[in-house]
Amino acid sequence: MKTKLNLTACLLVGLTFGFSANAQKTVITKTALPANAQAFLKTHFTAQEPISILQDKETFSTDYKVQFANNIEVEFDGKGNWEEVDGNHQAIPVTVLPKAIASYLKTNFANTTVTKIDKGTWGYEVDLSNNLELEFNSKGNFLRIDN
Repeated sequence: MKTKLNLTACLLVGLTFGFSANAQKTVITKTALPANAQAFLKTHFTAQEPISILQDKETFSTDYKVQFANNIEVEFDGKGNWEEVDGNHQAIPVTVLPKAIASYLKTNFANTTVTKIDKGTWGYEVDLSNNLELEFNSKGNFLRIDN
């Protein structure tokens, strides 16, 4: 019984490592991005050309990471929907923000800039230039300051 349990555990660990070893990162061109990602870049980053675009293929998913010369990074899911815009401690375009979040920030944090926004199924996490992290629900309503 113990041998079968150990064998099963080893098999599961082996399969897990096998699946993760299957991941591939490939450099691609902007035209190889999904249409949604191309439209997002055209709308919010018109004056900038990416210096690097990586396609990260895993067993069950594909993600894309776009990096610009000013060190701003944008991550997309396999369908081209943005998941994160990271300015790496510098301001990201305000046009990226959902309207409700932009309005809240203009009213309550007028003297700061957004340096990162992360979109999840639960809502948004926004990093500001004053080192505060704010959380918003999926409709863009303010929830709390995250410490």
